Amino acid sequence: MEKLIAQAPDTFTYTGEMGLMPWRERQREKPDILGLASAGFFFLLIGLIWIATPNLAQKVVDFLKDFELEKEIFPNVFLPVPAHHHPVVYKAVVRLCFAFGLFQLFILVLRFVFRETADKIAGTFSGMVFWAGASFIANMLSDRTIGWFAFLGWIIVLIGLSLVIRSLVILSFELLLRKD
Repeated sequence: MEKLIAQAPDTFTYTGEMGLMPWRERQREKPDILGLASAGFFFLLIGLIWIATPNLAQKVVDFLKDFELEKEIFPNVFLPVPAHHHPVVYKAVVRLCFAFGLFQLFILVLRFVFRETADKIAGTFSGMVFWAGASFIANMLSDRTIGWFAFLGWIIVLIGLSLVIRSLVILSFELLLRKD
């Protein structure tokens, strides 16, 4: 591959995952407008929740100052945990996750309408699953149904689940394309 790049450095560019790609094709790649809209909505949502939740800034500071080393997972290795319950912060996280998960559903529909690539569709779908699940788990933390470490464990599970779902959606699209 390096030999090919050395022979024609002006006509091909190495793009990592995609390997060698003609320079003209690389120039035609479109920016992910829906991804940018999603990022913009995320920041907008953070701002709206920040404004709508009274005294959230102080509550977040109190939450961050409240951590103490409690659980020894290995000799002389401790994990931090909040000493008190912080329902205002947890409910703000629930609202953020729920609203962003719903927005991901809207973006997913738009990705199908605009016939986006399987990779982008899979990423949006797995993101939707993650944010909806995070909303549910954060709500359980807020209601004291689960504790802090259970919450962290479930977030790790959701990250893994999202990766598996993303891979399965991409594989499904590839199988459907092979049948045609």
